[in-house]
Amino acid sequence: MRHLLDISPRWAIPLLWILLTLYPNPLLLAHSIAHAINPPVDPVAVEAWADELPNDPAYIEQQVLTRFVPYAVPWQSYGVPWYYPTTSEVVAMGKGDCQARMLVLASILKAKGIPYRLEASLDHIWVDYPGKQSNELENAKLALLQDGKLQLPERWDWQQSYRIEKDYFWDTMPLERKLLLFGGLLLILLWRVGAERNVSWIALTPGPSPNSERGERVGNRNTVP
Repeated sequence: MRHLLDISPRWAIPLLWILLTLYPNPLLLAHSIAHAINPPVDPVAVEAWADELPNDPAYIEQQVLTRFVPYAVPWQSYGVPWYYPTTSEVVAMGKGDCQARMLVLASILKAKGIPYRLEASLDHIWVDYPGKQSNELENAKLALLQDGKLQLPERWDWQQSYRIEKDYFWDTMPLERKLLLFGGLLLILLWRVGAERNVSWIALTPGPSPNSERGERVGNRNTVP
């Protein structure tokens, strides 16, 4: 524990820089964590959409994906790498990722009294409902979270996960944010190296010896008239 406390200040500045570069407003990250723990399904926010749609969950899902919530990652919608919005925010934004689509679809199904459950894999979150057809990303074998319960997925393709996460977090990250992130880390590194060299130089510079100081004092006394 003492060792961890010794090295933690060394990482405090770069970690703070990474946080503020990715989340200029850290409250967005705090809100996302809270919403991920308790997804804000809100039937009231989608009441107008629910009223115009039939009681066909497959058709409702198709409308959500193609009409109500076109796909966009958080970099494109909110300017951050990951954001878990409220249903009202998704309706106002008019686009979003799988979390945004899940919230709208679940909210509409809840408004219409159609049973559903939330499921999630390592890379995706979706809504399951009676009669839903499984696909490459949405099937029980990939589910890490099913009906609110954690479980080990039966199947996981790490190469597919890598491609998904790379596209989601890195490929869509604005170039100026990449330059800001790594440019700042480089300056922090250079500053740290310079500071350590200065400390080493000071430590290696010899100071006046006690004997020389005593000799100087004696010499001064001898020169007093």
